[in-house]
Amino acid sequence: MVFYNLAIISGTGVLLILYGLILLTRKKFMVRREYDGVFVFFIATLHPTISLIEMGYGLQVLFICILPVTVIIILLARGRFTITNVNEQMVSSILTDILIEKNISYEKEKNSVVLKDYDNKRITYPQTLNSVELNLKDIRNLSIYEDVKIELRSRIKEVKSTVFPSTGVFFLGLGIIIMVVLQYLLTKS
Repeated sequence: MVFYNLAIISGTGVLLILYGLILLTRKKFMVRREYDGVFVFFIATLHPTISLIEMGYGLQVLFICILPVTVIIILLARGRFTITNVNEQMVSSILTDILIEKNISYEKEKNSVVLKDYDNKRITYPQTLNSVELNLKDIRNLSIYEDVKIELRSRIKEVKSTVFPSTGVFFLGLGIIIMVVLQYLLTKS
């Protein structure tokens, strides 16, 4: 039992290190928030889930707790994306260029644009560290949704300027801390 717990914890550390290393490449990419949410939920519940399964609560835990929460995460995150290794100015510039090209009138506000031709629907893009959370939820049912999403995804990759990959450093450091603490606990016992 102790071995499995340590293996799970070390697996979590390795996953965090790998994710941090991917972000340190400074490559720009756009990920659906559903994937982010499910990944974080998986990492957070991996250890308790395996412990409950070992105690004989396998299918009950899966159907009562994990699947409903996963469905809720997916439903709440629809139409939202995380764009990594960019800042708010990069996203704002690309988004307004796309709207101008499509002849969509808009009003720019802090971390968002309001689409005047579409009942004042809003696209928000707040920045956290070196990532921007793009929220297209308001325009999800509009005809322009797919065009805006696809154009943003392709143009983000073409941006030449870079930002410091602080999110990558955070995840890399967190993974290393988990591994060091785990190694210390293994040598202590």
